[in-house]
Amino acid sequence: MFLEEKLDLILSNQKNLAEKVNLFLPNLEEEKGVMHFLEITKNTFNTYLENGVFVQGIHYIKNGKNRVFIPEEIIKLKQSGIKGKRKSSTKQQQIEAINLQLGIIPRCKSAR
Repeated sequence: MFLEEKLDLILSNQKNLAEKVNLFLPNLEEEKGVMHFLEITKNTFNTYLENGVFVQGIHYIKNGKNRVFIPEEIIKLKQSGIKGKRKSSTKQQQIEAINLQLGIIPRCKSAR
């Protein structure tokens, strides 16, 4: 097999893989697709808009009343580690989780 044939085969395989990935990738130009991709709720999405996480001109552009998101920037945002709001745990819950990871058996609570 010649080098050109190998390159053609690699490019063909890459194109096929890209087409398959696109079947599962939400439309990152729409709000619903962005929420799905970032795994955030509508409330978190709105908070991101209000707090400047989504920046007009960088993450989206206005098209009349609609926002059109820029897929490459949304992907960068996810890669940066942006996360939705999580339920905060108490210090006691954190201690219990660490003890569980370390294999420390919790002591019995005394009855009063």
